Amino acid sequence: MLIVLVLNSILYFWNLGINGWANAYYSAAVQAGSMDWKSFFFGSLDWGNSITVDKPPLSLWIMGISVRVFGLSPESIMAPQAAMGVLTTYLIYCVLRRNYSGLAALSAAAVFFTTPIITLLSRYNNPDPLMLLLMVGATYLVVLAVEKTNARLVLWAGFLLGLAFMTKQLQALLVLPAVAAAISISYKSSLWRRLRVGLIGFGVMITSGLAWMLVVELIPVSARPFIGGSPTNSILQLTLGYNGIDRIISKEEDPTIQLLPADFRSQESDAGIFRLFNANFSQEASWLLIVALLACFVIATKWRSVAASRGRLATSIISVGWFLTTYFLLSFMGNGIHTYYSATLVPPLALVIGIAIDLLVEDRDTVSGRLAASAICLVGTGFSFAILSLGTGWPDSFGSSILVGGCLGSALLAIKPPFPVIDRIAIGLLIFALLGPPLAVSWHNAATPHNGSNPLSGNLTKSDKSLSQFLAKASVGDPLWAKELGYGLDPGPNLTTRLQQSGSCLWAAATYPGQTAAKYQLAAGKPVMSLSGFMGVDPNPTLRQFQSEVANGQICYLVWQQSHLDVPERSTTLMQISAWVKDNFTSEVVDGSLVFDLQKRLH
Repeated sequence: MLIVLVLNSILYFWNLGINGWANAYYSAAVQAGSMDWKSFFFGSLDWGNSITVDKPPLSLWIMGISVRVFGLSPESIMAPQAAMGVLTTYLIYCVLRRNYSGLAALSAAAVFFTTPIITLLSRYNNPDPLMLLLMVGATYLVVLAVEKTNARLVLWAGFLLGLAFMTKQLQALLVLPAVAAAISISYKSSLWRRLRVGLIGFGVMITSGLAWMLVVELIPVSARPFIGGSPTNSILQLTLGYNGIDRIISKEEDPTIQLLPADFRSQESDAGIFRLFNANFSQEASWLLIVALLACFVIATKWRSVAASRGRLATSIISVGWFLTTYFLLSFMGNGIHTYYSATLVPPLALVIGIAIDLLVEDRDTVSGRLAASAICLVGTGFSFAILSLGTGWPDSFGSSILVGGCLGSALLAIKPPFPVIDRIAIGLLIFALLGPPLAVSWHNAATPHNGSNPLSGNLTKSDKSLSQFLAKASVGDPLWAKELGYGLDPGPNLTTRLQQSGSCLWAAATYPGQTAAKYQLAAGKPVMSLSGFMGVDPNPTLRQFQSEVANGQICYLVWQQSHLDVPERSTTLMQISAWVKDNFTSEVVDGSLVFDLQKRLH
């Protein structure tokens, strides 16, 4: 296992600063938290505390502590993320090693850390690495609680799940049904005691998950920043709406989507059983998805072996339940899905594959067992080759080698050989065929810069209608509104100097949308107000609030972004503020940007 962790650490920590500020929206919030404890507590985007980011701040706190210790840099922000990725790999190993073989545990750990979306996010500053660490940690504690019949461990598992909820809200609860099932079925006690232990654990989860939210909700709105992403300035609404039910059931497209060229959008949602296999999602986490689905079938057919001990049973229930719950939710949820949500699928995917390997190894001396293992590997090789074929930039020889190696390894595995070395050759070929493609994409993720709000794994896909093709064009300003929303605009050197010399103003400038405001703030080292939040739809600040701040000399400049104002259904307050500034203040072009001096009126 030490070798796996060393390789994992090299992959995640090597060249860690290559992504720069990665998702500048979160990096700016970390910067703000390092400058001001109020910003730190609320997860504010700027240390003038005008608005928060659209997630709870737990992951920002960890990155913020690193920045306070080591100073602000991409490396100090990303290092905790990489460490959490490596620690999650180790916990994946620990979950299986308690009740299954070392081979199963090592296989699961290897599958997890080589999955491209895990590599990408472990080197990024989105909150997902912390959420996954806490979910896997809770899984480990529940398995341990079942083995030892220890109710206290269930409570600690509930505490970790509450923290996972505080990290990314409802997405963190995808493991909850499986955990509840494992406790209900595997925990050794009376029905009443199982129910009581489960309810108390649920209560601890609710308490730890909602404590910060309730504190924020009880603070008067005048004493805290606006809750980003919530039209009603409510953290509860943000949880249940923007970060919750809206993403699951929403079938309506955001007005912004209507601006996409017709080639990049379909008339219908891509929701369905094969969504995760399409060109947009497949490079993220689907390399072994078909293998994991077949692994669930193997686990179901070998239920007697799975139920041999309570620990084995609990591990299998959580792994299969978490995997299937996540797979079907991601497949059929509404249009609010992002490709990197597939990261939530990877821990249970790795676990079910590890369990199935253990069960198939038990049957290695039977014809049926070998044929089943051979068939699964052959199908997995075919799907892996198909996904590899969707992308550009891979040598034809690589794909051919994967296909030949997988087919040959599957054939050698099908029949018990006369010499053990043949099995070792087969396993080596299958490791190359099944782990080679995701590892290659993971290495590409580590060696290639990524930034923006929706990072994608791998090379561009061959389909010119795919998300990767659209984002590649958007990243260079085609169209400009997409670059503003997804990546943000960098200030030129003269504009940066102007913001740095903004004098006594609390906010050096105000601009929009959130990613652009974040990049201005990171470049200038001065607070920049994000008008109307991340997407430009939040009703904050109001025109009256903005006018008051300007009158008090708190905002030096407004940087105009016309292409963003042209996006449909922007915040009414944003349009009102823009019109008022245009009518009342002088402007000049600085580095191609229209800059209004809010201390110089026209009349």
